[in-house]
Amino acid sequence: MTINDRQVEALHVQLAGRPAEEHLRLFNALDETDHIGYAALLAAGLFEAIQRRFVKDGKVADRSEVIDFIATVRARSESSPDEVNPDVAERIILHALGQGSLSGIDSSAITRHQIILLAGLVAQARYNEAELNAFMRKICADAEEMLE
Repeated sequence: MTINDRQVEALHVQLAGRPAEEHLRLFNALDETDHIGYAALLAAGLFEAIQRRFVKDGKVADRSEVIDFIATVRARSESSPDEVNPDVAERIILHALGQGSLSGIDSSAITRHQIILLAGLVAQARYNEAELNAFMRKICADAEEMLE
């Protein structure tokens, strides 16, 4: 299985901050076989974004930085506080940092939080178009490796 242009475009649109309707239209156009690749792309993107944000010079950020980031994501919009469970979000980030488990969390909740957290991390990084494209190339390669 490989990552395809439709999967990349759907995620790129969201991370570029384009309208949510455009992301949903592209995501809904993916067929069932595309969902595995999209999930790998999402997981690779979140892992990379978490590493870039919370690991500096090999040192993992304090838990308080994770909590502050989650509070920022939740405050970002009127609907985010209801969409983001702070415990789930914290566990996802800490797991990516090698400090916890995702056991007991529903897979749909994990996916929903991955999307929101990745969008928040990329928004906070304020990538220009070239940087976002480089990020997308990196996570495409990582996702391809995951699917081998």
